[in-house]
Amino acid sequence: MDQPVSYDEDFLAWSEQQAAVLRGLARSRRSLPNELDLERLAEEIEDVGRSELNAAKSYIRQILAHLIKTASEPATGPASHWRKEIVAFHSALLDTFTPSMEQKLDLDLLWRRAIKEAEAALEDEGGTLTPGLPRKCPFILDELVSETFDFREALESLRAISEESAPPRP
Repeated sequence: MDQPVSYDEDFLAWSEQQAAVLRGLARSRRSLPNELDLERLAEEIEDVGRSELNAAKSYIRQILAHLIKTASEPATGPASHWRKEIVAFHSALLDTFTPSMEQKLDLDLLWRRAIKEAEAALEDEGGTLTPGLPRKCPFILDELVSETFDFREALESLRAISEESAPPRP
């Protein structure tokens, strides 16, 4: 069996390990009481870990969508609101993210979904996406989960990438 992982250190990995141990007990220890539903207990523990993973995915997607909206619609009012939300989402992401999540996160998929969300929100307000948004996520996970993540740096990076990729203006 793998090295035990601390509950506080990496909740997702811990939940996966605990579920595996419970399933092993269910297979090997017939002397346990019938009332103890180890398989369902294992599923429940895994579900709690998956909920944490889904929360991290949601925070990342929201950070990306708000960056896209701000790059597309730089008006001061909405941009200030979106910056505050990004800071809050980033703080929540730092509280949720654990190292074992890295291999389960598809940043390009989250990026594509963030573009769709940003586009829908902008269209509702009469805006449009900035041209030249990259097809793949322009950020790496280490940037997004860094304590030093900076909204303004991320925004400037996204704007620069979009300007480079945008079709030439007539």
